[in-house]
Amino acid sequence: MIRAYMSDDITVIYDNGDDIWGEPLATTDVDMKAYLDWKTHLIRNLAGEQVVSRGTAYVIADRTITHKEIIKYNAVEYAVLDVRPGKDFSENHQEVHLQ
Repeated sequence: MIRAYMSDDITVIYDNGDDIWGEPLATTDVDMKAYLDWKTHLIRNLAGEQVVSRGTAYVIADRTITHKEIIKYNAVEYAVLDVRPGKDFSENHQEVHLQ
């Protein structure tokens, strides 16, 4: 059901980690559909600090989105503050809070 509302085109820039020398590997860009909800929320980041999220992206990604990834929408890059699993009646999705 939620897939019907996903009308926004985003790009997820996946972090592929580091090589054996500690240098970052090339990133992978994946285009996908999402539903963007631009409401501010007070959430906790990985450090436990309260931060303000600009909005939430609801996505059904083939690969799990983590805090290391970057969401790109309309040529603006947003950091991922928090990722929560979501449950729809028909399929699972991720709720990604953006900075």
